[in-house]
Amino acid sequence: MELIPPSARRLAVVLAIALAAVSCGSTDDAEEAGPATDAAETEALETTVDTDVAAEGDDEPAADSAESDVSESDAPPLRGGSLTFLLEAETDTWDIPSSACATSCINVMRTVADSLTIVNEAGEVEPFLLESYETNDDFTVHTLTMREGVTFHDGTPADGAAVHRSLSEMAGGLVQGQVLRDLADGADSIVLVDDMTVEVTFARPFATFGEVLSSRTGWLIAPAYWDDPDRANAVVVGTGPFVMTDWSRGEQTVVTANPDYWRTDAAGGALPYLDEIVFRPIPDVATRRATMEADDADMSMDSFGENKEFWTSEWPGGLVDPGANRDIWYLLLNNARPPFDTADMRRALALCTDREEHLAFRAPLNAIVDGPFAEGALGYLEDPGFPQFDPDAGNALLDEIGRPEVVTYGTTNVPSQLLTAELFADMWATNCGLEVDIDQFDQSELITRALTGQFDLLLWRNLGQGNPALETFVWHSRHAEGLATNFGKIIDDQLDQLLFDAMATTDPAELDGIGQDINRLFADNVYNLWLNTNEWFLPHQPEVHGAGHLTLPSGNLALPSLIGRTWVSEAWLTE
Repeated sequence: MELIPPSARRLAVVLAIALAAVSCGSTDDAEEAGPATDAAETEALETTVDTDVAAEGDDEPAADSAESDVSESDAPPLRGGSLTFLLEAETDTWDIPSSACATSCINVMRTVADSLTIVNEAGEVEPFLLESYETNDDFTVHTLTMREGVTFHDGTPADGAAVHRSLSEMAGGLVQGQVLRDLADGADSIVLVDDMTVEVTFARPFATFGEVLSSRTGWLIAPAYWDDPDRANAVVVGTGPFVMTDWSRGEQTVVTANPDYWRTDAAGGALPYLDEIVFRPIPDVATRRATMEADDADMSMDSFGENKEFWTSEWPGGLVDPGANRDIWYLLLNNARPPFDTADMRRALALCTDREEHLAFRAPLNAIVDGPFAEGALGYLEDPGFPQFDPDAGNALLDEIGRPEVVTYGTTNVPSQLLTAELFADMWATNCGLEVDIDQFDQSELITRALTGQFDLLLWRNLGQGNPALETFVWHSRHAEGLATNFGKIIDDQLDQLLFDAMATTDPAELDGIGQDINRLFADNVYNLWLNTNEWFLPHQPEVHGAGHLTLPSGNLALPSLIGRTWVSEAWLTE
């Protein structure tokens, strides 16, 4: 409860938010706030690895009026047709080794580049493009054997040499090189054993390498693409069910059916069913919703809390099963420069932040979080000790340590993100007398600012990978220098050791304990200002079937979606 009545300025902000909810909307991503999502998806980085949301007490994926099954019809799939999929952000390059490749990028890449492994519905890693994937007892040596008969879109063989080349390119990338940093002897630790087998050796245990190979690091890309001198601007060449045939930045990416795709459906029929998929980047969430309501697109993506009731109770089409994992919205603080280079200043900001107010106006129906792990995830704690709203304590601390001359709030120039920035700026001014400067920039600049540390704070969204070890690349001190995937520039020896401990085990109980210790460290030091869980909605029109459905060579199904990432490889349309 606020101690000071809302000012006229606060009222104006609230009214603007209310009007925007009706007519304007926002981008869900900052990326992931991140890498191209509002918060930057940040996902970001998830940027380096894969990993994504629901509210406490609101875990049902959809109401009766909205389908959530990945396969809604018993009728045989129809062939042909074009599906239009609205994305929350454009992708600036398909050169994955040095790209953030946020949620939107992943949804496109999954259609054109198969991964070496995949995570099934049970959360287990199993081979996909690979015939087999094995590791030694301490998770330092990993053996990858390709399946026979797979070819790239250009007709060249997807064999062991291609795996060796692709992983070597990933190891040399600015971003993926962070993931593969522990290779025992650099790229020389990726060895072509025979025509179909590659052995990868790490200097320390890497128990999550199999999961890493199920996304960015493990997408198999053709040598011809790696050899392209202008590959940063080229269409990617993979082994997937679709071929990238057109990429018009800011307008559309078109993928067309691969006539030589290696997988078949359960009946032995050729995949894919669709003739093409058209991906259209539309950063504004209200525009995406309006486009779906007008039936001018077939699928979309949305993580804006104000739309939850619409998608789950009013939307006449279907929803892809969102899964159990949830990513987190938070204020990403730059721990390496003033004003947030001290724990006291970060704690003061937390004490001055009314997260209930933020939830009410910017993320309704979601749940406040006090740490990096949502309820149900390994490492979750109901009360890790994160500072709660207490403006009296916040003012007292600021009186002691001094108020900064200004706090710069960086945000993309998307309407919804500006409204959120204005809400926080007014909140901090009213509660604790802080001067806040809102710095707006283009969405494409968000991840660059995060990587280079050119910010005080940013609204961010990521985490949710389900395993604390997968966050090593965004929290470990060694990733805080240069183009830092540790965006917050967190330097903490205890955190570093906990992350290495997590990388050395697959035992859920052990990982849970490690995650809880990490949770308490974040609360004690206020490295980030946690806000709320994030819920993803992947709506589709009634005539779309099979969205989120991916049948693995084993006969198992892949996870239908993970923090906004889904499958359209086996989707089909009715008339």
